[in-house]
Amino acid sequence: MKAVAYQKHGGPEVLEIIEIDKPSLQPDEVLVKVGASGVNPVDTYFRSGVRPVEQFPYIPHFDLGGTIVEVGKNVTKWKVGDRVWGTNIKGTAAEFVSVPEDKVFPLASHLSEEDGAALSMAFVTAYLSLFNRAKLSAGETVLIYGAAGAVGNAAVQLAKQHGAKVIATASSAEKATIASNAGADKVVLYNETNLVDEVNAWTNNEGVPVILDVSLSENMETNFEALANGGRIVTIGSPKNNTPTLPWRYLNMKNASLIGVLLFKAPPHELKNAGEEISRLFAQKKLSTHIGKAFDFKDAAKAHEAIESKSFSGNILIKF
Repeated sequence: MKAVAYQKHGGPEVLEIIEIDKPSLQPDEVLVKVGASGVNPVDTYFRSGVRPVEQFPYIPHFDLGGTIVEVGKNVTKWKVGDRVWGTNIKGTAAEFVSVPEDKVFPLASHLSEEDGAALSMAFVTAYLSLFNRAKLSAGETVLIYGAAGAVGNAAVQLAKQHGAKVIATASSAEKATIASNAGADKVVLYNETNLVDEVNAWTNNEGVPVILDVSLSENMETNFEALANGGRIVTIGSPKNNTPTLPWRYLNMKNASLIGVLLFKAPPHELKNAGEEISRLFAQKKLSTHIGKAFDFKDAAKAHEAIESKSFSGNILIKF
């Protein structure tokens, strides 16, 4: 079978197409024919060497949308022909991948396999951030950064389904429209206005109880200014600086909580609950995917370039 892989760390140019054996199944696994594989920022960290990989050649990506073509002898949840999505699955940039049966979830009939790959890491990360880490309650207000991006857009939709109020940030009028269409109650164009002033005006100077931040090092002091007393900041990412200095005095003065989230380290029961609830909401057509661009798998390097350059709003995929 064909797979995207790299033999060494480097830029997108190190990605190549290789031939490898189709994986064999363990008794509790299913074999999925991958229709689409999601490309996420973390994939570029592994490829570039910011994060180490176990061995070379290394097949990237962790998300998939596809169809089950074989089931292990102990599998009871699935049958051949079932369409599924999943995340936290190593090596999905391949035509086939073997997966434990509990790590994939049903793909609603109205969704494509590209939708399955798009929703996977974005919605699970957003779900864990909002409900497992921030413990968001109905009626609370949450400030969500980057609402035109994959995770931010998913978070807006999930928060609104939960009965929360959403303030979203965007860098342009076009991205503000995307955030509004996802359900944001207010969108702040942070390049044109002061975010803290806008938050205070909207919350009667109380601040927001919950913030989801996708670039912590750039926003930390602003977050503490915009946060309500006793509020929670969930740190989804900090790509510019992975080791930012903590302004402890601000954290202390706000009685604040600074909370990390990492899908790869989430307890299995949290991932299972998130996947089941996300599948349920998609089946009821209460959520929608946000695909920026789908590339042919032979153009995987272009897909990695696109996500690094932020050329598109939304999820970046490769399709087989």
